[in-house]
Amino acid sequence: MLKRLRAEKIFWQMLGKWTGGSTDVERLEFLRGLPFFKDLSFWQLRRISEVMFERTYDRGESVFTQGQPGAALFVLVEGAVEIDLFEEHTHTVLARLEKGHFFGELALLDDTPRSASATALKPTKALALYRTDLNRMVQVDPHAAALIFRSLSTLVSDRLKKTNELIRNSDTEVHPDMKAAS
Repeated sequence: MLKRLRAEKIFWQMLGKWTGGSTDVERLEFLRGLPFFKDLSFWQLRRISEVMFERTYDRGESVFTQGQPGAALFVLVEGAVEIDLFEEHTHTVLARLEKGHFFGELALLDDTPRSASATALKPTKALALYRTDLNRMVQVDPHAAALIFRSLSTLVSDRLKKTNELIRNSDTEVHPDMKAAS
């Protein structure tokens, strides 16, 4: 294991020298530094990087809107995004996310409508991983796809636990069955 890590470190250093620090290498190094992709090999990471689309958003521009069909997970490369929930006459800010954060992850699992909206707070760059591309990866590199789905399940589980904790500690009246489930 230690030899593999040492060899991979040398490989990354050499890759940076060979390419002169190209945008592709910067993207790979950015992705490699994210916990979501930590278990992927260089080649698996490269394969996933190739199917991720770079998107830019102006301040105030919608990344996606609550109720729209979900199609992609987003990774913030730069900028910031606000995640909002609109219910009747109520607006709730769920999160403000910055570089390195993920959002829209449930779209990788199914095509249900978005449960919240995401809006750029300032000029923002994000990488989008579409469900169709991840599903294709299941055929091309099932091991890499399994690692991504495992990371995805950990991310969703962690967020669910945090939500449950907020419900448990809130003053909001919650149905007893819901409180017991958390």
